[in-house]
Amino acid sequence: MEPAKFSTNQEHIVSVLLKKNPDLDEGILRTAIAFIADAHSGQYRKSGMPYTEHPFEVAKILADLKQDQATVLAGLLHDVVEDTPHTLDEISEKFGQDTAFMVDAVTKITEAQEASKTAQKAETYRKLITAMAKDPRVIMIKIADRIHNMRTMRYMKPEKRKLIAQETLDIYIPLTHRFGLYKLKTELEDLSFKYVNPDEYKKIVDELIGTKESREKYIQSVIGPLQFKMMLEEFDCAIQGRTKNIYSIYNKMIARNCQFEDIFDIFAIRIVVETIPECYLALGYVHNLWTPLQSRFKDYIATPKPNLYQSIHTTVIGPENKMVEVQIRTKDMDVTAEKGFAAHWAYKLETQHEGEELAWLNHMVKLQDEIKDSREYLDFLRIDLKPEGMTVFTPKGNSIELPEGSTVLDFAFAVHTELGLHCIGARINEEVFSIDKVVPHGATIQILKSPHQEPSPEWLDLVKTAKAKQELRRWMKTSINQQARALGKEIWVRELRIQKIDKQHAPKEEDILRYFGYPTIDAFYECIGQGELPLQDIHRFISPESSIGKETNALRFFPSFSKDSKNKLQSAMPLQIGLETSLVIHFASCCAPIPGDTIVGWLRPQKGIEVHKSNCPELKKAPIEQQIAVNWSDEINKPFSAHLTVVTDNRQNITLEILQELKVANVFLDRMSVASVKSSGRIRLEFKAFRKEQLDSITNKISQISGVREVKKI
Repeated sequence: MEPAKFSTNQEHIVSVLLKKNPDLDEGILRTAIAFIADAHSGQYRKSGMPYTEHPFEVAKILADLKQDQATVLAGLLHDVVEDTPHTLDEISEKFGQDTAFMVDAVTKITEAQEASKTAQKAETYRKLITAMAKDPRVIMIKIADRIHNMRTMRYMKPEKRKLIAQETLDIYIPLTHRFGLYKLKTELEDLSFKYVNPDEYKKIVDELIGTKESREKYIQSVIGPLQFKMMLEEFDCAIQGRTKNIYSIYNKMIARNCQFEDIFDIFAIRIVVETIPECYLALGYVHNLWTPLQSRFKDYIATPKPNLYQSIHTTVIGPENKMVEVQIRTKDMDVTAEKGFAAHWAYKLETQHEGEELAWLNHMVKLQDEIKDSREYLDFLRIDLKPEGMTVFTPKGNSIELPEGSTVLDFAFAVHTELGLHCIGARINEEVFSIDKVVPHGATIQILKSPHQEPSPEWLDLVKTAKAKQELRRWMKTSINQQARALGKEIWVRELRIQKIDKQHAPKEEDILRYFGYPTIDAFYECIGQGELPLQDIHRFISPESSIGKETNALRFFPSFSKDSKNKLQSAMPLQIGLETSLVIHFASCCAPIPGDTIVGWLRPQKGIEVHKSNCPELKKAPIEQQIAVNWSDEINKPFSAHLTVVTDNRQNITLEILQELKVANVFLDRMSVASVKSSGRIRLEFKAFRKEQLDSITNKISQISGVREVKKI
C-alpha cells in the first residue's frame, strides 16, 4: 500500500528512478522505498548520511542500466535481510520470489555460520557464483552495490580502503569484464587504483591534467581530417575521441616498462555507424586516410568476444607519425560495449537461452564444488575470473583462451584432460618445448603425448589454470588411493610373513574390519599404505602377546605365535624400492638417498613411505615402530639425477677440466651454470649417473683438480 506521506527526498528518488527507466512500476517503487525507510530507520553510514542513501544510489545505477522491476527492487532491498530484522519470506511475499532470490544471493554468509573470515568470504563468493549461474541479474546488483561503496570510501580507514579496493581489483573488476560491463569496469578500476596505489594514481592524474590541452589538440587533429573525409564520401557517422582510463594507462606503463610520455595509445577514436556493412566501409575510409598497422588489427565483429563485445579495432599512423587506435562499431554494439549482457538479459530471461556466453560461469560452479579449502578457492577465483590474458591455437585452428603465464600443461588440459595427463611436451611454431614452457600469445601449439607418461606432484606447481589443477588433483587422489592400497597390502602380507603366519591361519577379513573399524578391506590397506595406521597397532593385532601390558581381542581371532625380536621384525623381508615415480613412496630431501646408499623407510601419515639414508639425522625423529626395512630393487638400472656444486679458484680452463672428468665417467650432462667473481667461481652441475659408486668417483676426481676448493653434493 502506498504510504500516506513521502518526504521530499523520497519523492525525488521515485522521480529519478522513473526518469531513468520509465518501464518501472511507480506504485511498487513507492512501497519498496517506504519499506526500506522504515527498515533502516536510525541507521547511518560512516559519512553521517542516513543509511537509505546507499540502497537509493544502488537502485539509481540499476535503473540507469535499464534493469527490470525485480532487479531494481532487489537493489533497493539488498541490505534489508543482512542489516535489519526483516526476513526473506517478507520480501518474497511483498515483492516477489525473483526479488527475494536476488536479495538472498547478495547477502553475506554471517560470521556465526563460519569460523573464520577467510571461510566466511569464500562461502559468500560460492553463494554468489552459484546464484549468478541461475540468474545473471544478481551480478548487476552486486556490482552496483560495490560501485557506490567505492565512491564513498573516503570515509573509511586507510587500511580498510586498501583492502576493499584490492578485493575489487581481484574479484569484481574481472566479473565486470566477463559480463561486458565496460562502463562500470573502468569506473571501478580507477576508484580501486586510487586507494591501492595512491602515489602512482596521483602521478598519472597530474600528467593527464598537465597534457590535457595538447592531448585535446591532437585528438582534434585526428577527428578533423576524419570528419572531412566522411563528409566528402557522404558517409553518415558519429566520431568521438576519448582518453583511456587511469588504470589502463598505468597497466600499459608497467607492461611496456616505460613512462607516461612514452605511451602512444593513451586515447582512442570511436566511429559509430548504423549497420555492420557500414563498419567495414568506415574501415576502408580510415585506411585510405592513414597507413594501418596490420599486426594491431582485430575484428571482433566477425569473431565476438565471449561477453558479446563487438567492434573493429585498427591502429594507424596518424598525424605527426603517431600511432592512433580507431574503434568502429554500430549503435547496438556501442550499447552492448557499455552495458554488456545487461543489454540482452530481458530477451535471455524470456527465452531461457544463454548459449555459450555464460558457459564459463557454469564451468566455475562445477569447479568450485570440488574445491573445499577456502584459501585455495579464493586463489582459484583470483586466477580464473581474470580476463583472458591471451589466445593460442590448436593445429586445427581452434582458439583457446588462457591466463597470462599459462604453460604447455595448461594448454594440454584446456584441450582435453587425457591429453594433459599424458603430455610430454609440445611443438610450438615448429619448435619443441618441455611441459613447463610458458606459451606465447598467438602461438599454434601441438601437444606431444606418450601413453607411458603419468603426472607427478610437481606438475601442480607448473600449471596456472583451475581446470588443470583440478584434473591433476582428481587423478592424483585416485592414483594415491590405488598405490596406497597396493603398498598397504604389501606391508600387511610382509608383517604376516615375518610372524610366520601362513594364508590358512591369516586373520579373516571380517575380523580385521571389526577390530580396526574400516568399512572395506581396501580402506584398511589404503590407511596402511598412507601411513595412517601405525605398524604398532598391526603388531598388536597379529601378535598380541608382543604388546606389553595390553591384551586385545585379537586373541580370539587366531592363535598366538612366538615373539620375534624388534631387530628381526624391522630387518626381515625388506620392501623393494625402485626409482620409478610413486605418490606414496618419497625420497627424503634432507639426505637425498641414491642407489647404493643403505636406506630405511619411515611410514608417515598422509605421505606413505619416506625413504632416508640409514644415517640420516632426521630418522631420530621417527618412532621405531614406524620404521620399516627397505632395500634397493635388484632391477634398478635407470639413471638418476645427480647435482654437484663446485667452488673453484677463478683460473683459466678449470671448467673444461671438470667437464673432461664427466666425459671420462661417461655420464649425461643435463644442465650447467657458471658464476664467477674476482677470485673465485661457482659451477653447478646436473647430470645422470647410474650408481652411487659412480657419483662418489666423479666427486673425488673433480675435488682433485687443481684450483677446486670444495665439491658439494646437493
